[in-house]
Amino acid sequence: MNKQSGKLSIDLHNHSSYSYDAKLSLEDFLKNDEIDVFAVTDHDNFEFHEQYSRGKEFYKIENKWFITGEEIMTSDAGEVIGLFIKKRIPPQLTFSKTLKEIKNQGGIAYLPHPYDLYRKGKPKLKIVLPYIDEIDIIEVFNAKYFTKFEIQKSYKLAKRYKKIKGYGSDAHKSKDLAKGYITVRSDNDNVNRETLLKLLSDESKILKTVEIKRSFFKTVLKKLR
Repeated sequence: MNKQSGKLSIDLHNHSSYSYDAKLSLEDFLKNDEIDVFAVTDHDNFEFHEQYSRGKEFYKIENKWFITGEEIMTSDAGEVIGLFIKKRIPPQLTFSKTLKEIKNQGGIAYLPHPYDLYRKGKPKLKIVLPYIDEIDIIEVFNAKYFTKFEIQKSYKLAKRYKKIKGYGSDAHKSKDLAKGYITVRSDNDNVNRETLLKLLSDESKILKTVEIKRSFFKTVLKKLR
């Protein structure tokens, strides 16, 4: 936390080099000047936390806090993220079994990019919604979103079910960091899981949200090169 400013910036969706499609190292996270708390949520992988967490679900390295996490591909409903988990959860379980595994570890369930228009891992809401009471956070902004439509629909979903609103850069490279996060007011130096969740759920504490979605045209041009 920035002790002088009383602010805490939190990014709940990032990938390290332990994800098959990412390149971020611990040093990349530590060098970032904008984020205080990173959730590292690798695809079906927990090795980043096995290496650095020392068995804790919320831990500090130098001046950064890290939340354990994993973005898990289910067999029937796309991806879901487990935060504050203790160990890897295997992919290709049903959505209901994956939620059970997250809860059995004392973790919280985070629904990523619920209205993504293009990726195969987007949640299948027809399967997800019957379990909505077990979802703790809904990602209302993902920096891989292309359109305002995706963002607006995600906000409405979180509001409808009265869920904590999550913001994630979904960073895979260093240039992707700090594209989606929330800054909250915090005068408490004793940051832990409980205080963090309280800050995220109290909208009166929100100082700003950063929502830098990616350019559709730049992405298409890059793929054509």
